[in-house]
Amino acid sequence: MARTALQKLSALVLLASFTAAVDVAIPLNPAMDAPVISPSHISLSIEGDRWTSWSGTNSRNEFFYNTLDNLKQITGAPPNIRVGANTEDHTMFRSDVDFQEAIFPDPTAITPYPEAKSLVVGDSYYATTRFLPPGTHVTWGVNFGAQNLTAAYLSTRSIVKTFNSPEIKKAGIVLDYLEIGNEPDFLVTHKLRPSNYTDADWVQE
Repeated sequence: MARTALQKLSALVLLASFTAAVDVAIPLNPAMDAPVISPSHISLSIEGDRWTSWSGTNSRNEFFYNTLDNLKQITGAPPNIRVGANTEDHTMFRSDVDFQEAIFPDPTAITPYPEAKSLVVGDSYYATTRFLPPGTHVTWGVNFGAQNLTAAYLSTRSIVKTFNSPEIKKAGIVLDYLEIGNEPDFLVTHKLRPSNYTDADWVQE
C-alpha cells in the first residue's frame, strides 16, 4: 500500500516537472479575432413579491439603484435582472391594482421572509422597471403554474407596454426574455400540479 502511494507521489512530481517546463507567452493586447464577452458578469434574480421593495414604487430605491450603478461603473455594464422566480407562478394581473397586493404566510424563525402565496399586480408594478440603471437587460417571468392563459396574457401585455414606454426606451432598458413559468419541479411542490406530474407533461403543456 505504501509502495502504491509512493508511486503516485513520484508520478505527480514527474508531472509537475513537465508543467513547470512549459513556456506560455501572454500578449499584452488581444488578437484582432478574439471573441468579445459581455462586461457584465453579475446577474440578480429577484422574487416577484419583493420586486417593488427593491425597485421603489413612486420613486426609485436609491440604495438599490446605486448598488447596480456602482457595479456598472466597475464592469462597464449593469447587472442583468430577472424578476419572478417562484412567485411568478402565483401572480395574477388586475388593472385596478396600484403596484401589488401580496398575501404572505406568517414568518417563522426558519423562514423570516416567506414567499407570497398569491400576488396580484397592476401596470404600475411592471412600470417600476424604469428605475433600473440605463442599459439594463431584464427578464420578466409570467404565470404558467395557474394554467390561466388570461393571467399570462394580461401580464405579458403590461410588460410589453412598459418596455414600449418612452422613458424605458430612452434609458435603453431592454426586455431580453419573457420567462413562462418558473422551474417545473416546483409545480408539484407548490401543489400546482398532481404528484405524478412529469417533465414530459410539462413539455406537452
